[in-house]
Amino acid sequence: MPAVPATPPTAQVPGKPSGPPSAQAPAPVAPAPQALAPVPIPPNEPAALTRLRGLLGADVRLSYGSAEALDQAGEQVRMTAVVLERPGSRATMEDLRISGLRQDGVAEAVARGFATEEAGTRVRIGMIRLAGLTVARDPGGAPPDPDKVRLDALRIEGVEATGTTTMRLAVASVENWVAGQPSSVALEGLELGGLDGGIVDALSLARFSMTGLDFGTTLTALMRQQTPPSLVGRAAVELDGLQFTGGGRPVGALREMRVGADVARTDGSGTATIALRGIRVEPLPMIADWLTRFGYQAIEGEITADTTYDGAGGRIEIRNLSVAGNEVGTLSFALALDGLTQQQAQASDFSTMRLISVGVRYADASLFRRFIAMQAAETRTPEPQLREQFAAMAGGALTQPGAAALDPIRDAVQRFIRGQAQTVEIRANPPQPVTLQQMQGAPPSPADVQRIFGITAEAR
Repeated sequence: MPAVPATPPTAQVPGKPSGPPSAQAPAPVAPAPQALAPVPIPPNEPAALTRLRGLLGADVRLSYGSAEALDQAGEQVRMTAVVLERPGSRATMEDLRISGLRQDGVAEAVARGFATEEAGTRVRIGMIRLAGLTVARDPGGAPPDPDKVRLDALRIEGVEATGTTTMRLAVASVENWVAGQPSSVALEGLELGGLDGGIVDALSLARFSMTGLDFGTTLTALMRQQTPPSLVGRAAVELDGLQFTGGGRPVGALREMRVGADVARTDGSGTATIALRGIRVEPLPMIADWLTRFGYQAIEGEITADTTYDGAGGRIEIRNLSVAGNEVGTLSFALALDGLTQQQAQASDFSTMRLISVGVRYADASLFRRFIAMQAAETRTPEPQLREQFAAMAGGALTQPGAAALDPIRDAVQRFIRGQAQTVEIRANPPQPVTLQQMQGAPPSPADVQRIFGITAEAR
């Protein structure tokens, strides 16, 4: 690159000091990119290329090393050494094949050896294939909404990007992007580096996929701040092999994620399951001391849940949301409520929502035992004595005059603390559904709480 000429010094009047830097003449502004000179169009150019030039616009210059018509009408063409230029940017393709190019789309286009550089970022793509693309044009010239785009297939292979961050992607694909129909999106072999994420500066992902979703209609509804319609059928989100690193060291990982939904009606009624397995959190600085004190090398576990939803009555059931840690314990949550339809949830209207039941359960694997052992060692107190101290504290907090309703909870908690039980569960099963207005009213007495919510507790 030729050297940039230095700015000549400003002449100074003899006997008069030069002004402060703020008073100096401003640095010259770089000139705006100039329009590119048009490229002579070769004679007898295939008709598809003439149409392509018109679609690219007057500010884009197209040139190529060779062009070959693959049919007599010139609608199927192959080009080599393709260059696309406009002021400030340039892209090249080793090979480009186009078939069935129209004003509103293309039957198929395949580009190989794509490369571009802009704003310090270099991008190289091994192959891009588009098939069955149709874009409905807006009469006013506005960009089309996602539901106005139809795409049979898009496949991208061998992506490499370098700049302030780096990216590698083996394969990305989209299939059947059609409004009102289930679509699919997939990624394989994603690597990101140079991230500005604090303790995380790189991640890798083996595989990700989403199937059974109407992406075009959903995105359009979200852009318009509307409730996306539910597409009847099976939808799934899957992820494999997610890893986070920082400074070349592992930070965390997720072996797999599986989310599935079977939608029975357009109001969203159906069932769903969630499973995140192989979760691992390494001893990060903010938790390393805690892990060491409890004797853990890392945190490993999983999260699972299964739910049902009835759109007509707005009934939601979370049957078992569990967070389990290896050698830690399992915290489970269950909930049933009604009176919350999709429209009400979208409008944040909870006036008719009613609590049917709720429950919390904790099954200890070793966390509480480790806590007792740690406290006993640090305070030099025998473990049985320490357990009795904690049991007495819990008993005092859960004992009130005239509040016999708290007795089952107190007894269950104390049995757990004393080591007589490994699992404690507290449930609320109101004789009648409890409205949000009732829950937000004046705090009732403990006896009224027991009567209204039907609270029970069990330790085992």
